[in-house]
Amino acid sequence: MQPEIDAGVISAYRCNIEVPLPTLRKISQGYWPANTSATKAAETDLRAIDWNKFGGVIVEGVTSISQAIMRHLADRGIKTGEDATSPFSQQVILDGKVIQEQFAGNSRSHYGFVQNQLYSLVTNFNSLPCEYVLFTGLESRAEEDDRTLVYGPQIAGKKATALVPSWVGDCIHAQGFPVQKVIQVPDPNDPKKMIDSVLITTTVRMYFLSHPDPVTSIRYPAKARVTPEAIPALMKEYPGGYFEPGLAEGFDRYLALVDRLNQGQRNAVDEWRKKVDEKWGRGAGQTGQTGQTGQTGQPGQVASQPVATKSLPQTLAEQAGQTGPRQAVTQ
Repeated sequence: MQPEIDAGVISAYRCNIEVPLPTLRKISQGYWPANTSATKAAETDLRAIDWNKFGGVIVEGVTSISQAIMRHLADRGIKTGEDATSPFSQQVILDGKVIQEQFAGNSRSHYGFVQNQLYSLVTNFNSLPCEYVLFTGLESRAEEDDRTLVYGPQIAGKKATALVPSWVGDCIHAQGFPVQKVIQVPDPNDPKKMIDSVLITTTVRMYFLSHPDPVTSIRYPAKARVTPEAIPALMKEYPGGYFEPGLAEGFDRYLALVDRLNQGQRNAVDEWRKKVDEKWGRGAGQTGQTGQTGQTGQPGQVASQPVATKSLPQTLAEQAGQTGPRQAVTQ
């Protein structure tokens, strides 16, 4: 991603952890630092994003946001229903002066607070007037209400892990598979001879359907942002419920297909409504036009390092009738 940042295609910002909450909230509401190299809250001047220049946002990631807020609450001893636990201080010499550094653990109420704040941030990001919002996150194991073990995006508090996929449109799980490969290399004892050498590479499959872990058989949550009627067409293109990303393409082809399928369903609904209006003698002016939401599922990588991305396929002006971005989360 660094070449794209250097070329000005991507504007990247590493959110400060000094006072992360206000900065993260305003970024999720559509503001961006005038100086992306600023790392202190007092030096971060946030300005409204020009959505004619940017087509999407990458939030990297829900896990690091969660950890940053938890750390902030404990370090500052912030009370969110309960005090931070076991506070203590230790001395350190700084610029020739002895100062006290404060430490504390997280209280139980911190976990609920962080989960609520994270949900609020994701909801705000999903409401931005751009083409795509992408969240990323690490994975962890958690329990559902019926004690069933599941994997999901890692955030503070295991009970919320299973909820995160419901916050977004597409939920994509990236699963790595070790692949053994034998190649010929020079013999270290006799460079003139060639011997077999075993290499272990990794093939990544990105699942859009729930699937079991190949070792533990615990289920990974995944879903595609399409209507039930479009699932057969999606499975025809990706029979295994996954796609394999490459260096040049992969994720983009999947998203483009999902968009085409959803547009086809919207066209079908428009046609059905037109026939109903004709049957009952209603004109378009009486009933209006069906809107486009940009997603079919419940609105939702992934952050401490949000990234606004330039030059994606559509600008805000080209999205007439679209009320929100398409979202995806990868684990």
